[in-house]
Amino acid sequence: IQYIVEEAVASGIEDIIIVTGKGKRAIEDHFDSVFELEYKLRESDKLTLLNEVQKSSELADIHYIRQKEPRGLGHAIWCARKFIGDEPFAVLLGDDIVEADTPCLKQMIDIYEKHEASIVGVQPVPWEEVSR
Repeated sequence: IQYIVEEAVASGIEDIIIVTGKGKRAIEDHFDSVFELEYKLRESDKLTLLNEVQKSSELADIHYIRQKEPRGLGHAIWCARKFIGDEPFAVLLGDDIVEADTPCLKQMIDIYEKHEASIVGVQPVPWEEVSR
């Protein structure tokens, strides 16, 4: 999820919604400040690591919405509908990470702005790797 959030920020997204479910509290904690950890890193003079920890909590405005029952991706998006409203939005999944000079999401945003139409990122895969 760290990579997803970093790509979103690098693509110009400032507000991020993460839809979580039961038992996913660690995701929320990951992007929160941890005073005790920061204090110990500062006291141990591990400033490079301290900087990395602090960057996670300062990346963007991250909001969490709880999906009360696991009813799929479409339902997770539906749970965020009041926050999204009529604004354009991106659904980011961490199944595949694409390394590129220009983040994949930024490329998609540019295409969206040019055509004002929904964009879906896909990639070819061998038939034997296709599954339900």
